[in-house]
Amino acid sequence: MSKQECWQILGIAPTPEERDVKRAYAKLIKTTRPEDDPEAFQRLRNAFEDALWAADELRRAPPPPEAIDATRAGREVEIEAMLRPHVERLAELNEQGTRDEAMAALEAMLDQFALRDPATRDPLVWQLFEDGMLWVCCDISANHDDFLRVAVEMFGWTQPGHWLGERDPKTVEWLRLRLREAEALEAVDQVLDLAEQGDEREASAMLRRLVDDDLLVNVDVRHLFEAELMVGMSEFEPVPMHLSESAFALFGWKRDHRHLEEYHPDAWREYQMRLARLGANW
Repeated sequence: MSKQECWQILGIAPTPEERDVKRAYAKLIKTTRPEDDPEAFQRLRNAFEDALWAADELRRAPPPPEAIDATRAGREVEIEAMLRPHVERLAELNEQGTRDEAMAALEAMLDQFALRDPATRDPLVWQLFEDGMLWVCCDISANHDDFLRVAVEMFGWTQPGHWLGERDPKTVEWLRLRLREAEALEAVDQVLDLAEQGDEREASAMLRRLVDDDLLVNVDVRHLFEAELMVGMSEFEPVPMHLSESAFALFGWKRDHRHLEEYHPDAWREYQMRLARLGANW
């Protein structure tokens, strides 16, 4: 007897439910008695036993791909709805809150959804959390540098062979640029801190080292570094003359300073006026 024939004899569709098989058999046995029609009864009995076996196979068989896809899609909707308000809060804190607030919210989210341990976290929750973090880091208008660093390290977005590099190499390049810019801004702060402490010669020496560093190879990063350095020096009282002279010489600001004017026209104008009053002529 074929697998399909047993269901036809019982008059039901294939099912993994043993209860449905027994109900169909009990209904038919009332009219198919062994003493009246032994052959028909034997066929029914065989169909019953074959259907029980087939039902057991159906229970143990993996669900069809479409059922798996539907289940996954349903879970994704639920998880996305669960994560969305937390991800949106991270975006809000990066744009409007402090660095500490954004980092604290991220730490709380990792704990709330048990995402710290790779061995125990839910892979689908982690995947959708990563999608949300990628949106926060790439699609909103601002990110705190420390937040961005932690996210890049957490997911390995800039590492060779990562799926993001294969799917969206431009985004990976943008992330690398943002990390370089963050490093450049930190370097500016270090130079200005030395000058503020009265050690302009050491600040100038650090500037000379940075000029040939790989950090400033990218033109955009270099221009950001120069512009922030200029803005910082324009706010000093008095203007750090030794450091300013080093910057003009190392970066050729007398020859080309368009990027400084475009970045912050008022700061560049004020800086020039104060240098002129001090008799600077480099």
